[in-house]
Amino acid sequence: MLGKTHMAVGVAAGLTIMHPHNIQELVVGTGTLVIGSVISDIDIGTSDSHKDANKIIALACLACIAVAVVESTMHLGIYGRLMRNSSLRRIVIGAAAFLVLCAFGKEQPHRSFMHSVPALLLLTGCVEIIFPLAKPYFMIGFVSHLVLDLFNRRDERLLYPLKWGWSLGLCSSKGLANRTLFSVGSAASILIFAVLLSQIYDIRQLLHFL
Repeated sequence: MLGKTHMAVGVAAGLTIMHPHNIQELVVGTGTLVIGSVISDIDIGTSDSHKDANKIIALACLACIAVAVVESTMHLGIYGRLMRNSSLRRIVIGAAAFLVLCAFGKEQPHRSFMHSVPALLLLTGCVEIIFPLAKPYFMIGFVSHLVLDLFNRRDERLLYPLKWGWSLGLCSSKGLANRTLFSVGSAASILIFAVLLSQIYDIRQLLHFL
């Protein structure tokens, strides 16, 4: 599936499963779901696909920036919670380990390390070190990516470094199934986010923020 489809489905699935009950978790969770659902595809760094890998990295960075901008303008208390649950030392260590793993994965063949259970566990561990609140959201986003790609015709080496992989071979990554999942996932993500936001704030509070 294409990156935008993974993102749409990952966000919809994560928000449905986690059902965040406060604005901090809703914003952090949504941003983390975006990153977790697309980060696997940084390993498509060959020939023309290298541009797609760079887009994935840029999208992940934009998700972090968006959360930071929302926090700075709306003062939701995300930074305070981050520092209570973590520390500068933990953030630096976790971020450095995350980047090292991604750098390694980016140089591996497509659907190998970055589409594996070891990558899921290692990267999720890094996220937990950085910000424990984000851990389940990242895991759900990453797992949703692996599950969707199982329906494609190219194997995923889920138990990397073992050589063999698995796929159901039911659809292509750019066909009707991809377009349908993107449309349904996008609509569901927007609807679920709006519903959760309305449960957290009444209309007067929302207008105050706006």
